[in-house]
Amino acid sequence: MYEHAYQMDFGVNATAYIDTFFRNINWEAVLKRIEAARNDQPLPNEDPSSTKDMPSVSVEELAAQIANGSGVQIVDARQRDHMSRHVDLMAGATWRDPDRVEEWIAELTPDKPVAVYCSYGFDVGRNVTKTLIERGFDARFVRGGIAAWYASGGARAQTDGGIAPSISSRAAFTTGAVS
Repeated sequence: MYEHAYQMDFGVNATAYIDTFFRNINWEAVLKRIEAARNDQPLPNEDPSSTKDMPSVSVEELAAQIANGSGVQIVDARQRDHMSRHVDLMAGATWRDPDRVEEWIAELTPDKPVAVYCSYGFDVGRNVTKTLIERGFDARFVRGGIAAWYASGGARAQTDGGIAPSISSRAAFTTGAVS
């Protein structure tokens, strides 16, 4: 882990860092690798950018959907502890706690598409997307997450300085990327 990234995200709270690290481990993939190594087999391909197992959308495709007024619902599914340290999200997004999908899923409109993002477009966003698909939603995770959105110059919105006391917090829209 890069020490500067650790300091920026967790400060002196090593417990929060370790908890987040372990929460983000894909234990199923770890067990597959261990099994392959034990049986002297090649390691499985675990390219996190692979989209064969889950419907996805690129940031460019999402920007086009937003521009054409498709009514796509954008869900920010970054972890609660991450959101407590960051005050921005994708313009038009609503933060939803990824650990409480069953509590907020009824707030989504079932006949409109849903784009789900997390920090980098890996497990958290995919897991929420999988749950939404299982419940009948046309959901896709955003490849590259919010990092890719910001890198492409995507618009940001500010929260109220953290997550609101309710399950979700609606952002005030901004008109462009914030430096």
